[in-house]
Amino acid sequence: MGTRIEIRPVGRPRNDEATGAILSTMLRLLAERGYHGASTGALAAAARVSKATIYRRWPSKFALVAAAIQHGLALSAHAVPLTGDVRADLVGVMSAKMAALGQGLLGPAIRAVVSEAAQEPELSTALRRMTDQLRDAGPLHGLVVRARHEGLLPPDADIGLTLDLLLGPPFFQLLVLQSPPHPQQARDLVDRVLLPRPHVA
Repeated sequence: MGTRIEIRPVGRPRNDEATGAILSTMLRLLAERGYHGASTGALAAAARVSKATIYRRWPSKFALVAAAIQHGLALSAHAVPLTGDVRADLVGVMSAKMAALGQGLLGPAIRAVVSEAAQEPELSTALRRMTDQLRDAGPLHGLVVRARHEGLLPPDADIGLTLDLLLGPPFFQLLVLQSPPHPQQARDLVDRVLLPRPHVA
């Protein structure tokens, strides 16, 4: 019987800094050493914590890896101040995500994990739950909902499909073409998904 994977909120309220440091270290190990090289033992040594400290936060390596990817994606989104202009904010968030995928540790880490997930059903499940959380609670979701409310999408536009249209190209570039996404393409991408702003008579 398989282990039930639960993606927990990142860290403990009383020790968010330590948890973030562990996740950042795991992201670096995934990028530099691949999935198998980023063992919990290697993580404990690199982060200077015990294995017990790691397993108190994440019940398995699958959950830990998914949380590390989630941590990297969340950092890219939270670094963007929102202005209230939904089109500009979508461009800003997408540009930050594309830069994170193409210029830092996040892209190589995701490549390493996705290639392994095809052979590890539990890892695949953990990643799917993580991406579902990001789609439902991340800043892009709220911006797409606002875009539909403001008439920048058809009133019956499917929110999930719109998110796929925005996120699909950079991940296609990263995982299929094996090339870094280009942040300068974010505006063109958003403009191809959104409608022109309605004119007010």
